[in-house]
Amino acid sequence: MATAATEYVVGVDVGTGSVRAALVTLQGHIVSTASHSIEILEPQPDHYEQSSDNIWEACCKVVRVST
Repeated sequence: MATAATEYVVGVDVGTGSVRAALVTLQGHIVSTASHSIEILEPQPDHYEQSSDNIWEACCKVVRVST
């Protein structure tokens, strides 16, 4: 007897200090979540930067963990 496959979506939120991801069914049930910190650089006083590579790596990590 075949069963219907469950479909999922992955939501990713990139904030100032972290990246978060959630695996959610189409019915809105959260199956899994994950988060990872983003590095914030301060090359001089009152001047903040973030690395695009660091943000992308954090996105990849949270998606792998949440799925």
